[in-house]
Amino acid sequence: MTFFGAILGIVIIIALVSWIVGYNALIKYLNWVEDAWAQIDTQLNHRFNLIPRLIDVVQQHIKNEQHTLEKLVELRSQLASPNNDRNHQMNINEELSETLFQVFALEEVSELRKDEEFTYVEKHLKETDLKIKKAAKIYNNTVVKYNTKIQSPPTSFVANIHNFHKRETITLLDNQNSNIKMSS
Repeated sequence: MTFFGAILGIVIIIALVSWIVGYNALIKYLNWVEDAWAQIDTQLNHRFNLIPRLIDVVQQHIKNEQHTLEKLVELRSQLASPNNDRNHQMNINEELSETLFQVFALEEVSELRKDEEFTYVEKHLKETDLKIKKAAKIYNNTVVKYNTKIQSPPTSFVANIHNFHKRETITLLDNQNSNIKMSS
């Protein structure tokens, strides 16, 4: 074996090990991104399941706010659409938060506050809203790390060959209702 052959063999081994390590790192980051989205999706589903309970309770007490309840139903069905991308889902979620805030701010709420089911659902919806916002921040942070990894050499070469694509962060609207005080 010649000196050149030994050097070439070492270079090939180093390149192969770098390739494997880079590919495994990309898979790990991609899994983190998908896990972070799964956390958001879990909270969106929890909220999705709580809305019918809220509507049932509110309908018993409030007769003149049907348009608000209809909007809740409409937004809930839009949230369940399989055609939504992640940003669109979060936009619908923000609009849903604003509509829920309107329900919680109704004048008739004092009567609703006496209903245990209403206070239970209200508390869980507000907690879920906070969890969604927290999970969205984690998701965005994870996406930024993933995008940095796929753009940084030497993993950028592996990412290009194996079709790892840049992921989009989700837009979080900074609405005025984000610091709603929980009722006791």
